[in-house]
Amino acid sequence: MKKITALALSAAALLAADAPFKTHTELSYVQTQGNTDTNAFSLDFTAQKSYEAHQLKLDLDALYGSQGDEENKNMMASELNYDYAMMPMLGINYLAGFKRDRFSGFEYQAYTGPGLKYTPQLPEAHTLGLQANLLYSVDEGMDKYFDAAGDEIKYPYPDGKSGASKVDGESEDYTGYVLKLTYAWQILENLKLAQEASYRGDFEESEHYFVYSKSALETKINDMLSMGISYRVDYTNLPPLGNEYTDRTFLTSLIIDY
Repeated sequence: MKKITALALSAAALLAADAPFKTHTELSYVQTQGNTDTNAFSLDFTAQKSYEAHQLKLDLDALYGSQGDEENKNMMASELNYDYAMMPMLGINYLAGFKRDRFSGFEYQAYTGPGLKYTPQLPEAHTLGLQANLLYSVDEGMDKYFDAAGDEIKYPYPDGKSGASKVDGESEDYTGYVLKLTYAWQILENLKLAQEASYRGDFEESEHYFVYSKSALETKINDMLSMGISYRVDYTNLPPLGNEYTDRTFLTSLIIDY
C-alpha cells in the first residue's frame, strides 16, 4: 500500500509540474447511406507528460459502430502508465487498465500492478520498449439471456428480453502478468512503421490469456497532421460462451500530433 501511495503522489507531482503534454490522436469515421445505413467511429488517443526522471502516459481507445438504429460495435479501453527512470535504459512502472466491450461477453475487465520497463539503445531510426508487470485482474462477465428454445439473445437485444431466461455473468479475480512490446521504425522522413503487442495472462491457469496487436503505417502531411492505416487483432483464449475468440479491425485514420 505504501508503494502504491508513493507512486500516486509521484504521478500527482508530475501532473503539477511545469511540463507540456504531448498528444497523439487518431480519428476515423465511416458513413454509408443507401442499401445499408452504417456509421463507424474510432478514436485512438495518447497523452504523455515527462519531467526529469518521471513520465505519465494515458492511452484511450474507443470504437463505436451501428447499422441502421442497431449497434454492432461498442468498445472503450484505457491504460494509465507511470514510469520512473532509474537509469537511461531501465525504469520502474505502474500500470492501471480498464476495458469495456459490449460485444465481448465481458461487462468489464480491469487490471493493475507494478512492473519494469526496458528501453535498449538502437540505431537512431529505431525505438524499442519492453515492459513486464505483475497484475491483479478482474474479469466481470455479462449477464446472458436465452429464449424458450435455448438460443442466446445477444446484445443489443434487438427484439427485447421479454420472457427470456437469465444467467448471471460470472466474476473472476486472479493474479497474473502482462508482457508488452512497442517498436517504431522511421523508414523515411515522412514514413513510419509502428508495432504494439501485449500478452496478458493468469499465473494459475495457463490457458486463460489475452493477446493484443496493432500494426500501423503512418505518412506525414506536415508537422501536425499525418495519414495512417492500422490493423488490430484482439484475441481472448477463453471467451465467454457464445462469443468469438478474435476481433479484427482495419482502419484508415487522420492523425494529429501536438
